[in-house]
Amino acid sequence: MLNILQTLFNNSPAPKGQAIKPKKAHIHEDINMPTVFDGQGVQQKLAPLLAKGGEGMVYPLEQRPNILVKCYNEHVLSKDQKILKEKITAMCSLRSKFKSDTICWPAIMVYNQQKNWLGYAMTKFEGKTLRTLAHAIAYKKYTPHLNRQNIVSVLIDLLENIQVLHEHKVMIGDYNLSNFMWHPQTFKVGFIDCDSYQIQVDQRTFPCLVGSPDLTAPEHHGKAFKNIIRTPQSEYFSIAIILFMCLMLGRHPYDMIGGSDPVENLKSGKFAYGLGNTGIPKGQWYNIWSHMPYRLKSLFIQTFTEGVSNPQKRVDIKTWLDALKVYQRELNKGYHDKDLIPAEPKKSKKS
Repeated sequence: MLNILQTLFNNSPAPKGQAIKPKKAHIHEDINMPTVFDGQGVQQKLAPLLAKGGEGMVYPLEQRPNILVKCYNEHVLSKDQKILKEKITAMCSLRSKFKSDTICWPAIMVYNQQKNWLGYAMTKFEGKTLRTLAHAIAYKKYTPHLNRQNIVSVLIDLLENIQVLHEHKVMIGDYNLSNFMWHPQTFKVGFIDCDSYQIQVDQRTFPCLVGSPDLTAPEHHGKAFKNIIRTPQSEYFSIAIILFMCLMLGRHPYDMIGGSDPVENLKSGKFAYGLGNTGIPKGQWYNIWSHMPYRLKSLFIQTFTEGVSNPQKRVDIKTWLDALKVYQRELNKGYHDKDLIPAEPKKSKKS
């Protein structure tokens, strides 16, 4: 039976799939490799540049725009080609383990005409970055009627996919709102920049070399990311921050009045919402927090206070999923305010 991964360069229709952060539409750069080849020598022409970053550039296939090719920059290949090629080869070998069509996983290796390795191919997912959802204003551009039911649906889908990755000893490592996509109609989540993930294959661990300090577990601060081995517990800390920011319209859990910057507050466990609500930024944040179900609030408080110094106190994915599914059911029954910014209680007039 023909391996399904090798059909990516065929001309038959492909299933919907993985994600990519779009670059502005005016980008149309000339490239030195108008065509690329798979390991069997099948040739495909590339369409104009879709996105670019510090590591490389991403192009759709001209005849199959739902297939994307990431070509690493020359300076990246000249410095890290050996280890990078070994990692992507290992990732391609794991591709069949992930059934979801929303995980942007390297599928097959890609070469130039001289058989020099360039990068890899993956399928595409249409959506917007999670940063546009976890924002008090940006979501209105794509889904003006977004409500708490929708956000909870997004978070459940996000967690279920992370759970699958963890089951196969894959750690995301670089948690960032721009590394996840969401579809404004289906509320499904797409996972992008997967080539940075920490993976384990045949007893060998390929670490995640990047990260954001404000979304990184405290035990990993002060160390080079290349020397860090992510664990489920360190992931749980980052996951809790992502959940909090989505439910709180982008507000970071360690952003507080009277404290240091969020990274320093994170390392010292200064969580405003768990300290008698002291230090909560002015505005709608206390109101949003107060409407959150007690169970969810207690899980955040546990992770962001006790969980700072004790990783075993961090809430795991199953517990978050259970709590969010209960919240979802209760929202459907009208037990909670569905508005992103719930109405504040009316103050009684003095007689």
